[in-house]
Amino acid sequence: MNVAKRITELRKLKGYSTNKLAISSDLSQGFVRQIELGEKQPTIDSLRKICKGLGISLHDFFSDESVNIPFDIEPLINVAKTLTPDQRHALQTFLELMKK
Repeated sequence: MNVAKRITELRKLKGYSTNKLAISSDLSQGFVRQIELGEKQPTIDSLRKICKGLGISLHDFFSDESVNIPFDIEPLINVAKTLTPDQRHALQTFLELMKK
């Protein structure tokens, strides 16, 4: 498993920036960025903090299954992955307005 890729994938799935993940994980943004770029390998303690920041368990992190995603949301995520960053931001804004 590519740990750096998995962290990036889960971070993006949660809609977190590297800064938001760093803050929620009690790690520096630079360290999180270095991990995602593959420049550093996280320790088990750092990985636990990252998982806690993402709201998942270590088991979820290493699982090949989707992390707590209802089956009916997966198609939406697959479509969102094909959008540009600007389109994803517009979609997120739209969805947040729907909650109100």
